[in-house]
Amino acid sequence: MDKLLNKTFTISDKVVGGDAPPYFIAEAGSNFDQSLDTARRLIDIAVDAGADAVKFQLFRADILVPDGGEIHAAFKAAELNPDWVPVLSDHAHDRELIFMASAFDTGSVQVLEDIGVVAHKIASSETTNLALVDAIATTGKPIFLSTGMCDIVDVQEAIERCLARDNTSVALLQCGAMYPLPPEHANLRVMDLFRDVFGSPVGFSDHSLNTHISLAAVARGANVIEKHFTHDRNAKGPDHFYALEPDELKQLIHDARDIHAALGKAQKEMLPEEREFGRRDGLYAARDIPAGNVMTVAGIEVRRPAIGLRARHLDAAVGMQTTHAIAAGAPLNWDDLRS
Repeated sequence: MDKLLNKTFTISDKVVGGDAPPYFIAEAGSNFDQSLDTARRLIDIAVDAGADAVKFQLFRADILVPDGGEIHAAFKAAELNPDWVPVLSDHAHDRELIFMASAFDTGSVQVLEDIGVVAHKIASSETTNLALVDAIATTGKPIFLSTGMCDIVDVQEAIERCLARDNTSVALLQCGAMYPLPPEHANLRVMDLFRDVFGSPVGFSDHSLNTHISLAAVARGANVIEKHFTHDRNAKGPDHFYALEPDELKQLIHDARDIHAALGKAQKEMLPEEREFGRRDGLYAARDIPAGNVMTVAGIEVRRPAIGLRARHLDAAVGMQTTHAIAAGAPLNWDDLRS
């Protein structure tokens, strides 16, 4: 591809990608039980858990399954009333939480645009719906693109639609469209493939029963985690049984951020605390040394801890001049010396 996706993008004040902490999308899905009050409660749960965004699903069963039947009835029973969308968006905004929804048709995209959503999510089932992808990409807003039910060609075609609309802010989420998802089908290494091929932020949309696959994804460098949650796993409905309950969601987000912090940087060096208390030999002034003095072995004491120069630099320090006066017992540093 001639164009590459952005390595990072920003949603409100949060960076997605790069070295930023993983962006956490709490997926409410259809777990609001056709109750506006329950939907509000789910937003509150997401806030209390520390999520960055809450996400619902916005579809119309008559468009999604126009032939009727049992599947149509199941989707009809899980529809989010579009009249509730501004109410829920306002509630999320009041709680300082980003509101999102997966739109399954262009009319639903417009509902979301009318309330001024700051980002869009494309569900796995719609990634190959290129007309929908095109409509969402045209908004110019960041996109979280799930890739369940897709092969690499499907993903590339969707990205090409985004690039054709000059929308380069796309995060690719590895996903398996099984509910629940067995661990052996998580295929977290696909995140590496997406990052290498497309250059975008990557993540994992987790449909597993537990939290450890999401945590493994963070340890592998996921920039985004999406996880279903519920107010009660025993509630009736298609998505409750594999979703996290409030305390579990909160623990997952806490643990994910700890793991991200633990990744640190690819630079091996001593911690300040290790320098102060570590059992390493360092160089110290054996006596008061005036400025301009030529260092000798007699003027240097080797002892612990190695706060400044390590003992391995003794030979290099001998023969150098001091740049300023050094008090007896002070650790030696390169700034203290010149050739």
